[in-house]
Amino acid sequence: MDRPRRYALAVELTSHCNQRCSYCYNAWREDNGRQVGALGSDELCGLLDRALREVEFDHVTLTGGEPFVRPDIWRVLDLCRDHGVGVQMISNGGLVTEAIAARLAPYRIRCIQITLDGPDAAMHHEHVGGDDHWDATLAGIRALVAHGVCVVGCIVVTRRNAAHVGEILDLFRSLGVTIVALSRFSPAGYAGQFAPTLLPSRRDLVVALDQAELRGAEYGMELQVTMPVPPCVIEHADYPHVRFGACPIGTEMQEFALGPRGELRSCTLHEAPLGDARQQSMAQLVSVPELAAYRDVTPEFCAPCLHRRSCLGGCGAAAATMLGDPRGLDPFVAQHVDDAFAARLAQLRAAGEPPRRRLPVSP
Repeated sequence: MDRPRRYALAVELTSHCNQRCSYCYNAWREDNGRQVGALGSDELCGLLDRALREVEFDHVTLTGGEPFVRPDIWRVLDLCRDHGVGVQMISNGGLVTEAIAARLAPYRIRCIQITLDGPDAAMHHEHVGGDDHWDATLAGIRALVAHGVCVVGCIVVTRRNAAHVGEILDLFRSLGVTIVALSRFSPAGYAGQFAPTLLPSRRDLVVALDQAELRGAEYGMELQVTMPVPPCVIEHADYPHVRFGACPIGTEMQEFALGPRGELRSCTLHEAPLGDARQQSMAQLVSVPELAAYRDVTPEFCAPCLHRRSCLGGCGAAAATMLGDPRGLDPFVAQHVDDAFAARLAQLRAAGEPPRRRLPVSP
């Protein structure tokens, strides 16, 4: 029997991270994953081995938490290499040493994505927490580039850094990184409590995209907005040198998420599991009927729009966190069309940024 073919599987190797980013979508970031933990090495590798035998994935994305906190990451990489599946990684780069970069190079992974959220240490630390990550992240990027490992940059575009996106892109370019993801802040999971201070407005995103378009046109940088940006808010055609993505759930481009407890989810941002991959067939889980039906439900606001089936109203995971409705309108859009939600954001902004603990945002 032929294996089902799917685009990608994001494997959250651990719930632990050495940073505490205010934009982190991991629902367990509140206690840095202490209650969630991670699968043991044998169980993790056994589960991934079975997943790759049951389903033909184009590639695996190794993420977390921070994947390099696991000393057995090399065992996972060996397993992926043995299966002949492509590998990408998402890391904050701060734990990457010269020795790690040299050891990683022979695996010839497709890329490792590393985020910079400001053109200087102060702004970067404002987003990722702490005050000692900047130099380590820059050193990690330099080490990977020096050893020939493809680094893809990432900027989480927020209210606080939107005006500095051009400077951050210039910094990436100076580091030898010319492919950059513009990950528009999405208040899903842990990040929901920081929506008042980080959720960019349409104006903020226009400022950021104008700077990105200039770099794409002048320097040939490959730039993509990886979080959904509905065309009712931003006209994509105004930025010919920036690519725009949309929610891939239920399409041939979907990336499933295998969580640190063995749960399979629709994507890394969604909290609701499709099932327990430790107990259920991966081939069956990636084919459950609700995935095909996911794109049939869109917010009422989107009903007249010609793009509603492709756009879906934006990020459903953010809608679930902020509005209590996983098929509701993305808060990025809702802040401009939902007076009650806009008023609640304004009230929370006036109260100031919360400490880094979960606060009730939904009414």
